[in-house]
Order: sequence, then C-alpha cells, then structure tokens
Amino acid sequence: MPKPKIQMRFVMAAVCLLAFAASSEVSAQTPPTSQLPPARQEPDNRTPSARAAENYEPNGVPVGSFRLMPTLELDESFNDNIYASSAATGRTGSWVQILKPSLELRSDWTNHMLNFFARGGFGFYSADSSQNFQDFAVGTDGRLDIQRNWNVYGGATYARSHEELGTPNTTAGTFQPNVYNQLTANVGYYQKMGLFSARLDGRMDNFAYTNNGNGPAQGVILNTDRNRTEFRESVRLGYEFIRGLEVWTRGGLNQRRYDAGVDTLGFNRNSTGWDGVAGIAIDFGGIMSVELFAGYVEQNYSDVRFQTVRAPTFGLTGYWNPLRPLWIKPFIRRTVDDTALDAASGFLNTSGGVDVDYNVLPNVRLGAHADYSTADYQAVSNANNRYDQYVTLRASVLYLPTPNFFVGPTYQFVHRSSNQFNSDYDQNVVMLRLGAKL
Repeated sequence: MPKPKIQMRFVMAAVCLLAFAASSEVSAQTPPTSQLPPARQEPDNRTPSARAAENYEPNGVPVGSFRLMPTLELDESFNDNIYASSAATGRTGSWVQILKPSLELRSDWTNHMLNFFARGGFGFYSADSSQNFQDFAVGTDGRLDIQRNWNVYGGATYARSHEELGTPNTTAGTFQPNVYNQLTANVGYYQKMGLFSARLDGRMDNFAYTNNGNGPAQGVILNTDRNRTEFRESVRLGYEFIRGLEVWTRGGLNQRRYDAGVDTLGFNRNSTGWDGVAGIAIDFGGIMSVELFAGYVEQNYSDVRFQTVRAPTFGLTGYWNPLRPLWIKPFIRRTVDDTALDAASGFLNTSGGVDVDYNVLPNVRLGAHADYSTADYQAVSNANNRYDQYVTLRASVLYLPTPNFFVGPTYQFVHRSSNQFNSDYDQNVVMLRLGAKL
C-alpha cells in the first residue's frame, strides 16, 4: 500500500480517537490561545557546510517514518528556602537532585502530523524527604491536513504533577506540596478561506488531588474537595486585511464541575463563565511579529456567597529577532483561576514578562527570564481579600560540547509580597544541569 495512504489512515484514526476523548470541550483556566506564527529569521547566508558545522541540534533516531528523540537530564540544585517561608518564621535550605528522562516520537511526514511523548521529573530533597516528588506525563497530539489551510487537530495527556510551595493556592506555614493527577484532551478545527479564517476549539481537564492532610486549619480546602472537571469551548474568527495584518475576535464559554458538589466547608464551588476578546496580529516583515488582544471575562458561581468575578482581560505575545542568534519574546496574560483557599471563590491571575535567548556561539547559549504577576483573590463576603505579588528573575548558560551533550548553570530568584501576615518570602535557587540527547 502506498505510504501516504498509510499515513492518512493512521492520522485519521488517531484524530478521531482524540476527538472522542475531548468531548469538544476546553479547560476554563486556559487563556485565549495565540495564533501568532513564529517570526521569520533574517536571511541565512552561510554555506551548507558552514550551517552543518554550526548545527548543534540532535537528529534523533529514525523509526520508520517517525523520529525518536530521547533525552536524559540530571540536575543538582540548592534551594535556600524550600518551604517558601518568610524571614520572620525562618528559612530552610536543601540540596535537591532532579532526574528528568523524556522520549518524543515525532512523525517525519510532508503532510499531517502525529507525535507521542513521555516525560518524567523525579526530585529528591536532602533536608526533608516529604518534599520529594515523582512527576510524569504521557500524551499524544496530531493534525490531519484536509487541504492547504484546512485541518483538524487534537491531543490527549495524562500527567501526575505537584504544586510548588509558595505558588498561588498555597498558604504560609504549609510544608507539604499538593499532588494531583490531570487528564487533558482537546480537539479543534481550522480553516482559512481567502482572507477569512475560522477556528473551533474544545478542551477538557480533569483534576484528581491526593489528600495531604492540610485543610481548613491551614486556611485551604481539603484536597479531595478540589477534584473537578473543567470544560471550555471557543470560536475564533479572523480577517486578513493585508498580508501580515489580521484582525480577529474570539468568544469562549467554560463550565467547572466539582465532584463533591458541596465541599467540607459547605460551599458549592461549581461555576460557569464566558469571555470575549478582539485582537490584532501583525507581522512586521521578517524580524518581528506581535499579537495583542483585549476584552472582558466573567465567572459566575453556584454558591450565592461567592462574588461574581467580572474584569477586563487582555494579552500580548510577541517575537523579535533583530539578529539571527537573538530572540526576545514578551508576554502578557490574564485569567480567572479556581483557588484552594477556603475563604475565596477564585483569583484573578495577571502576569507579564519577557524571555530572551541568545546564542553567543552555536554551542554556547544564554537565557534570561523576568516576569511580574499578581494573584487577586475574590474573598467570600465579609472576608479580607488576599492580594499576592510575585517577581521572578532567571538567568542561564548552556554549553554543548557536542550536539548530544549539554551542561550549564541556572540561577533563579523569586520574591512574593502579600497583604497577609507572614506570607512574604524570598527564594534563591542555584542549579547545574547535565544532560544527553540523541
């Protein structure tokens, strides 16, 4: 049988399976998805031999019409505040070893796409083994190309993860991370007809938490009361006025359904919401492109004691490639997320920052990240609103002696300021990465 027909049947079967799993629904916590294509780099005038000599990307292992990309990474780090506690309550430091294996199987086809992946992250704390974690994720995603600019796509992932102490949804004085399993499935349809484009998206997220013993005494909901399924459906319509300039509008619905119905504290945390945004995407001719959008978001809760969250929403994604080895990527986003705090319905999550990648040499890469974010919790009537601010700074150097090995240090600083007593903290993490890939 001809190879293209095999590929077509393989992808069609996979996409149909993913569509069934997704049930045409989307995560309520996912912000409006950017459709901005990566900016085109400046012309590469190197000879083929020069490009080959400076190529430090792994080729993977051919497996039929797929390519297998295995990676194994071992990180050694020191975290000077593993409990993310304030200076007033004392800080505990620890060495942390992290093992990160991964496998990716990518299709190597002219048309269509089908990928599989499996990733792990296993952490070991020398100061407190209760902080150890065993994270993993397995999944697939695919795309069926019907015609040029016309396709259907889908994906599914099962993951075990944990919430780091000091991040939103954790309170001061909590000493055990939240562990949860997440099942995600999505399906979508995209078609461009002349100057018009349309995209339909659906996603489902199911969260199942492991009980860690924390509860109302620590100011949080019992973890098993957080078990829920979130759905989202959205439609995006665009019109390309001229090449490189598109205006678009997007509307979305979401539904959040908790397994418990009524939690231990007597609250019904089920909710429904919607958002509507309008945006513009501009490609400035090869070295820069940007997408901006703004609109309104609203989340309504079944329990009348929870305040409805109404707020403007906005976002930005961009790519600036002024030099071939330099990438600058700013971002801004706002979402309404559910919370683990027992005295709030949810929180308005707003963040903005920039990522910078610079290849000093083909095998020496510098990275930097900076962001500022706020978590504005919507408290139950007559309760004090909690308001947290986060600043994260990160810098890294990666050296590749060969395309198959990498090593380099990373430094990260996190600061949280809060209007809650003894909830401010600073955290410094120094890490050395060592890895191999094919």
